[in-house]
Amino acid sequence: MNIKEFKEYARLRLGSSRERPELRFLISALLAQLAGVPNYWYHTREDYVISSHAEETLLQAVDQAALGKPLQYILGWVPFGDCRIRVDQRVLIPRPETEEMWHRAKNIPGIVLDACTGSGCLAIALKKKRPGTPVYAFDISRDALDLAAENAALNGVDVRFFRADLSDLSQVEKNAMSAGLEKHSLGLLIANPPYVTEKEKQEMSREVLCFEPHQALFVPDHDPLYHYRQLAILGRHYLKSGGKFLAEINQAYGREIRLLIRKEGYRDIQVHKDLNEKKRFIKAMWIQ
Repeated sequence: MNIKEFKEYARLRLGSSRERPELRFLISALLAQLAGVPNYWYHTREDYVISSHAEETLLQAVDQAALGKPLQYILGWVPFGDCRIRVDQRVLIPRPETEEMWHRAKNIPGIVLDACTGSGCLAIALKKKRPGTPVYAFDISRDALDLAAENAALNGVDVRFFRADLSDLSQVEKNAMSAGLEKHSLGLLIANPPYVTEKEKQEMSREVLCFEPHQALFVPDHDPLYHYRQLAILGRHYLKSGGKFLAEINQAYGREIRLLIRKEGYRDIQVHKDLNEKKRFIKAMWIQ
């Protein structure tokens, strides 16, 4: 099979479910990542014959894509910051907004705690940026923590992971202490907690709903601020005076989250928009 034949096959299998620009990007990405085909060969070297091993891998990948599996899960990794992060259905696929939050956080000094770490992308990228700074991270999911530990090893960094449920702050404190994290020591508490409400499911793509872990995505409609309330309390216990709290948020609740954080005693509270002009991040300072 040559490049032209593979393109035709992929279009037949996937064309009805994807818009043309998305389809071209997907086919080009599969060729590049799974067969080592440079992007510019997409049009200029259509007669290039793909090896039999790469052909088998590509055809399997197209079959997975036809079922709606996201490209990132098919490839098994994503670039994030200065890192290569493995992803599978145990964890959310890191979004551009989360990488944008990393850019906002990477120069904040001091010890770091990453709550709801998932794949570990934030903690690992922050540690790689400043290897001398202790970085801690926790998640409720053992499966996610296993993958996060693999990602830390893959990127050659030492992040101190521990398992804890954000809804049980006594457990977080107990396991944080076992990991070596002291109270009032953090320069940065960062988090990308679940924040999509159940009612928003109807607006989400089939790829997300069928493949990504719901535990890491959704919050009940009746209490969409729950995780921010817990995070604010956690920050009061672990941030040093002048330490920063930074979290990704649901654009629909920026005002409410800001009021909640202020009520918990934080100062210099700012809500920032992402590159799509949506209210996506909240940043605050803790003063003891």
